[in-house]
Amino acid sequence: MAIKAEQFKAELSSYLKQLQLKVDSCKLEQLWEYYIFFKEENQKYNLSSITEADQVIKKHFLDSLVILNYLVVDSGQKWLDIGTGAGFPGLVLKLFLPESQFVLLDSVAKKINFLNKLIYKLKLQDVKAIHDRAEDLAKKEEWRAQFDHITSRAVASLNVLSEYAVPFLKIGGTAYFYKGPEYETELEEAKSALKTLGAVFKNAKKLAVPGLEAERYLITVEKVKLTPAKYPRRAGMPKKRPL
Repeated sequence: MAIKAEQFKAELSSYLKQLQLKVDSCKLEQLWEYYIFFKEENQKYNLSSITEADQVIKKHFLDSLVILNYLVVDSGQKWLDIGTGAGFPGLVLKLFLPESQFVLLDSVAKKINFLNKLIYKLKLQDVKAIHDRAEDLAKKEEWRAQFDHITSRAVASLNVLSEYAVPFLKIGGTAYFYKGPEYETELEEAKSALKTLGAVFKNAKKLAVPGLEAERYLITVEKVKLTPAKYPRRAGMPKKRPL
């Protein structure tokens, strides 16, 4: 049986209160519209295998938002979400950081088309979805070293992901990567990449996502100097030959 709007909002509100996030009727309505549109479009475009309301709430919405408990964020900053998919975590974070600017990046056109429709449907400002590859976009002067924060969830191993992300950051900017319990191995493998790219590992924090037993960690990387111009390498190379 399809879930009713009030039931969905009540469950979501309960979980958001556990995260100590401010809940208002506007945000709940936006997330309900997000869910309904996502479920409709998923039948056409196969955006995610996770579609049941309870699972979308926990594994997409809450998992995206949990990092807000661990950050001190100034309004008006610029965020980039690499490999955004159906907007997780970038578009969900935008709903809770309305004064910040967000760019949602993905190399799959159908996902960007979905997001552009959803952005229009929700009447959101200061957010846009871009169809491109990170390796190509980061080579363009108007995009390089322009962002205060970067997020990415379930995209690539840390050494590969760092090459995608660090060139986009301003010096002093931070990247927040969502990882599982294997993050320590990835960190060891990424040491050389981070040094080459002009970044340093800051910390790893265990995340507590209400309703989820799976271990989740937030890996924070800070850019401390300019990334050499040759990075990122051409499309496909970071994954084929990790730093």
